[in-house]
Amino acid sequence: MTSPGRLLGRHRRTLLAAAGVIFAGIAAALMPPPAALAEPGTRAGIAALVSAAIVASATLPFLIWRSVARPVLWIALAVSALVAGVASFAVSGYAERTCTATYAGKPVVIGTEMTPLGAAYKRANPELANDDLLFDAAGLAERIWTPSSIGRCRAFTGGTYFLAVPFLVVCLLATAEAVPATILSPVRWGAAASKPGDGTVAVRYDVFISYRHDPIDRAFVTELVAALEADGYRVAIDERDFLANASFLFEMERCIRESRFTLAVISPRYLESGNALEEAIISKVLDMGDRKRRLIPLVIEAVPLPAWLYGIVGIDCTKRDPLVNPYDKLRATLGAPMA
Repeated sequence: MTSPGRLLGRHRRTLLAAAGVIFAGIAAALMPPPAALAEPGTRAGIAALVSAAIVASATLPFLIWRSVARPVLWIALAVSALVAGVASFAVSGYAERTCTATYAGKPVVIGTEMTPLGAAYKRANPELANDDLLFDAAGLAERIWTPSSIGRCRAFTGGTYFLAVPFLVVCLLATAEAVPATILSPVRWGAAASKPGDGTVAVRYDVFISYRHDPIDRAFVTELVAALEADGYRVAIDERDFLANASFLFEMERCIRESRFTLAVISPRYLESGNALEEAIISKVLDMGDRKRRLIPLVIEAVPLPAWLYGIVGIDCTKRDPLVNPYDKLRATLGAPMA
C-alpha cells in the first residue's frame, strides 16, 4: 500500500520547508558579517549551513509526525521562533558592542578579560573607554586583552550575528502552516444540522470522508484531513463534525447531503460486515447516477470493489509508482475549494 504521507501531498509541506531551509541558508550567506571579523567568505559558508540546519531541525518533527502538526503547535512554534529571533538580534547587538572597539576608523575584535598590563593601565586611567585603550595600544588588542578572551569574543560575535535569520524563517513557515487550518478552514463545532428530506440542502462541505475506525485507516484519514484542510478544503468527518447529541445515522446522512463529494476510504477492513452501515446510507442518499458524480472510492489497499461501487473509476493508491500522484488526482476531482 502506498504510504499515507505519499498520497496526501506531503510534498506541499516538504517543499515549503525545503524552500525555507534554502532561503535561510542563502540569506545567512549573503548577510554582511560584522566588519571586525576576518575571512567573511568562510564565515558566510558556516553561517549558511548553521542557518539551514536550524530551520530544518525546527520543521522536521512536524514533517515526520504529521499527527502532531496541529494549528496550536504551529502557532506555538511561530511564537517561540519569533521570541528567539528577537533575542538573537538583541544578543548580536550586545556582542558587537561588548566585543569590538574602533581603531583608525575600523572595528577590531577585543576581549572581556584584560592582561596584567592592560589591567594596570586601566586602573591608572579608569576614564578611558575601550576605543581609547585600543588606540593607546597602537591597535594591538592582545596588549590589553587576553588572547583567549579575544577568541571567545570573536566566536561569540561571529556566532550570533546571523541567528535572527533562521528564526525569522521558522516563524514565517510556522505561521504559513497555521493559517490555513485555523482561518481558511475553521472547525465548525456545533453547526446547525439540516434535516434530510427538506428539498434543497445547502452545501457546507467540499467532501465528507467515510472510513473504518481501525488504527491503520484512522491514521491514514487523519493525514488526509490535515492535507485537504491545509489546501483550503472544508472537510466533514464524524469524530469532529457529527453533533454529540444527534443520531449517528442522521448525522452521516446529513454530512453526505451537505457535501459536494463523499470520499470512501476503501480497505479490506472497510468492506467487512461492520461497514454495511456506510454502504446502506451512501446508497440510500445517492442514487446510481448521483453516485457516479459525487462518490469517490479511495482504495488504500488492494481489494475487490463491491457492487455498490460498480462503474466508478475511483483513485487507486496501491500502485508503487503511479503515473499521477493520487493526492493530485483527488484534488483535481474535487476541484477548487468552496469560497
